Amino acid sequence: MSSVLDEHLGYVADAIRLEQFKSAVAQVVRQGDRVADVGCGSAVLGLLCLQAGAGHVDAVDSSAAIEIARQSLTAAGWGDKASFIHGKSFQVELPEAADIVICDHVGYFGFDYGLIETMADARRRFLKPGGRLIPGLLRLQLGAVESDKCHQLAVGWRAPGIPREFHWLRQHGINTKHAVNLQADEVLAGPAELACIDLQAENPDFFSWTAELTMARDGILHGLAGWFECELAENVWMTNSPLSAQAIKRSQAFLPIDGPLVVKAGDIVSATVMARPADHLIAWEVRHPATGKKFSHSTWLGDLLMQEQLGKTRPDHVPQLSRVARAKALVMGYCDGRRSVAQIQESVLREHPDLFPSAGEITRFVDAVLGGNTE
Repeated sequence: MSSVLDEHLGYVADAIRLEQFKSAVAQVVRQGDRVADVGCGSAVLGLLCLQAGAGHVDAVDSSAAIEIARQSLTAAGWGDKASFIHGKSFQVELPEAADIVICDHVGYFGFDYGLIETMADARRRFLKPGGRLIPGLLRLQLGAVESDKCHQLAVGWRAPGIPREFHWLRQHGINTKHAVNLQADEVLAGPAELACIDLQAENPDFFSWTAELTMARDGILHGLAGWFECELAENVWMTNSPLSAQAIKRSQAFLPIDGPLVVKAGDIVSATVMARPADHLIAWEVRHPATGKKFSHSTWLGDLLMQEQLGKTRPDHVPQLSRVARAKALVMGYCDGRRSVAQIQESVLREHPDLFPSAGEITRFVDAVLGGNTE
């Protein structure tokens, strides 16, 4: 729970972010509107909507933060105007259609925390015809980066002192999207606008964007950085740009290259970024015409588990339940609408004493299964 509290404290403590959402809400929310706060976390955005005159907020979140939302809004006197729905937004139903959907699943690079698909699903299933979205537009910005700290994130597995047996992991480091907090002087070129995504329209599952970056000075190129500009309402923009004095406290996305690459002022670097957001996959290619060098990377190569997982989801693969899945199915079989938690625990311990190595672990497992899968 402490990690959930720490995460959402950061959101609530970001004064610039809150002020920008407050401005957008004041412009968009009308008296009596029903609002769906999707991925609500602490529901601070839903609170802003209620304070602006919304008639009801449906707060949806799959994490323990839903309890922060429930207790905070109830204690503040808004409990009769809010519903708290624990679950993934893709899997829940709302009691009524919403006039507004509000969501801050804006990732480091804008699209990389599920915003596009979350808003698309909410728009189709939750929103009334003519309803409004906050945010509505997403601009993706790309820059070239010279930063020793970013470079060390990418190649740290081959740093001095790391045993040679682990040096192979450098390949994963240079194919990983890293969260970084850049300074303005670490931006070697750019920004260039990759795309402008209309969240109120249908969007493809796969994107491919290309931009040219002209080096502002001599330097060493360590990779690319992506950030966003997000339109919350007309003329109300939120950004995490390292070049903005009004940036919110959100990291940027660093995409390394297998370099470093020496560049000169005026050099042009061609960058292509491809993404399949629903699968959390990003690929990037960097070309430097002056030297003819080319760098190609993908988070598919950086994910230690991805290839094994893909093998298990091939259409011709015949899946078998894992030990844990079999144990979960066994416990769920005792949920007949009559047994209490204590009775289920007792039955499992008595009838399946070898389910796990100890009675304590069996009891913890039963509690976890019942807590996460029953009403």
